[in-house]
Amino acid sequence: LICHTELSNECMKPSKLKCYLECKHPEYASKLIDFFIKKSMKTAFSMGSSNENFVLASYEASKLIAETGERLILPALNIITSRIYGGKKGNQLGSLSLSNNTVKCRTEEMAKNIEETLIHRLKNRQFFALQVDESTDIADTANLKCFVRYDYESSIQKDLLFCKPLPTRTAVEIFKLINDCIMKKCVGLSCDGPQGKAGSCTRLVPWIRAVAPDCVWVPCSIHTSAYAITFVPMPSLLSSTLQECVKFINYIKSHPLNFRIFTALSNKLGSQHEHLLLHCEVQWLLKRNILKRLFEMKDEVLLFLERHPLSAKDVIFTFKDRFHIFDWLTKVAYLCDIFCLLNDLSLNLQSTKINIFKVHEKVERNFKSFCTLTELQEKYAETNISDAISAAIQEHLLGLTSSSNEYFLPTDASKMWSKNLFTVDTENEEILQLSASEVDSLIDLFCETALKENFDKLSLIDFWLSCRNEYSHLSEKAVKFLMPFVTTYKCETSFSSLIFLKNKYRNRLNVEPDLRIKLSSFAPDKFLCDTKQHHPSH
Repeated sequence: LICHTELSNECMKPSKLKCYLECKHPEYASKLIDFFIKKSMKTAFSMGSSNENFVLASYEASKLIAETGERLILPALNIITSRIYGGKKGNQLGSLSLSNNTVKCRTEEMAKNIEETLIHRLKNRQFFALQVDESTDIADTANLKCFVRYDYESSIQKDLLFCKPLPTRTAVEIFKLINDCIMKKCVGLSCDGPQGKAGSCTRLVPWIRAVAPDCVWVPCSIHTSAYAITFVPMPSLLSSTLQECVKFINYIKSHPLNFRIFTALSNKLGSQHEHLLLHCEVQWLLKRNILKRLFEMKDEVLLFLERHPLSAKDVIFTFKDRFHIFDWLTKVAYLCDIFCLLNDLSLNLQSTKINIFKVHEKVERNFKSFCTLTELQEKYAETNISDAISAAIQEHLLGLTSSSNEYFLPTDASKMWSKNLFTVDTENEEILQLSASEVDSLIDLFCETALKENFDKLSLIDFWLSCRNEYSHLSEKAVKFLMPFVTTYKCETSFSSLIFLKNKYRNRLNVEPDLRIKLSSFAPDKFLCDTKQHHPSH
């Protein structure tokens, strides 16, 4: 209790203990026994507090292991502390409980706590939206993921509702996996695929509407844009040019000697890039990068072809002089621009803050700027684009526009007041479809200057959440319309986490607890530590 010295069994005799106390600690020799009892209680309390920290550290380390799948945390900490502190301080981590069973139990406890908290939040919400998607893992098991979007404390939260194995990919099985007790408040369901091509997810909508009549189906805008682009036939003039570009690139990239010579030539000329990008049919978005790189290095490619004459056996022998032809360069410039625009559209849609209005804005303004083609025309100002190429470009653009209009349906005009709040015509009641009291509230809201500042600063749905107390009816209608997901971006990105956590070394893992901890927007409650007995590891 006093000097924390370890004594042998022989020294534990009362006479020897008394002699030790009088010799080593004479100031305590005259103290009563109550003094030592109180001191022992203080020591036990301090030890208990230390053990509480060990339990809390064990939970936090288990959370980190669940998020990263890391097994080297405790051995690494043991080495670091023993090297830095040494002795007893370095061995204190031995009291930290991080065995496989302990980590598993605490991971499941934290995941269950997060799930219970999420369900409690959803039961207290007016409405929420769901996003579902399925994919296979390393064990060839179909996993259905469901994310939920809801408002909590005047902000929008997105959390994993569940990730469960899917026995069969039918609408009935998907519906059974979704919790019935909260389905009545669902106002939106988002899944991959455009209208009529989403498979079992579209057949899920009637089942959900039987429980939640206000539920609407919102197809993923990312998949919809991909469908709209993929199924537009490209004119033969442009498709042949694209194939020739691919052959030029593959001729240089797929031959090691040509690749080394071209790289050395680019370095010698001081080019911005050293080499071309290899074409890949699997990822069509790469066409933007390969065409842009080819057009930027057209002078280097031309010089390479001039210095290394081709034989009749080479694939590109028949069209080796294309880089001298203005019409061919025009088609390459257009293809470069159009694929850049399509790629930018796809990237802009991959955001967690996008709403239905922004989707239509990005789609409508997509085919309006062609930088590369404009620069080429300025460089060859005296040469005009031929009528055949102009017709092919116009045909392709019209096809993309009509396909986009077909897949992206116009926004409901009666909901535009939630976006154009301070410019809407309040006298046109037929378009607004609001009651007289709601129109009056809209006019009152329009007159508040403080809200105009918030409207510019906050996102659209956050703005309407901030107006909930004063304009409850308008806020509820606007938030209800803006609540559904417009993409399956959360599901798509979470599949990367699933593959990372459930890999070939952990292919039998029940990944839902680990995934829930990793993807949750809030941490588990700290009271979990209070339910555990505070003692060091055995």
